[in-house]
Amino acid sequence: MNTYTYKPYNLVSDENGIVRAVDFTVLVNNGTDSFEINGHTGLPMPADGGTPYDKLTEEQVIGWIKNLVGEQTEEQADAELEAYKKRTVIKNGTPW
Repeated sequence: MNTYTYKPYNLVSDENGIVRAVDFTVLVNNGTDSFEINGHTGLPMPADGGTPYDKLTEEQVIGWIKNLVGEQTEEQADAELEAYKKRTVIKNGTPW
């Protein structure tokens, strides 16, 4: 079974300090191999006015990502990991 580790690395906020988009990385690991993909998602305007930027937690932002695009992102990560495992390495390294 694959595990997924989400890591937000950039938050885009509007003029009111409300986060409107997030850039993130997801690491998928099957216990032997791992693969990392990057993603971006816009966020809807929060009905409650939102959490002030300086009060946000990483766990809160990860929750937003998972709720909005988690399933699709994990499916893509699974496909990428499978393709990565099937690759044929002919040469590796540098020529010098």
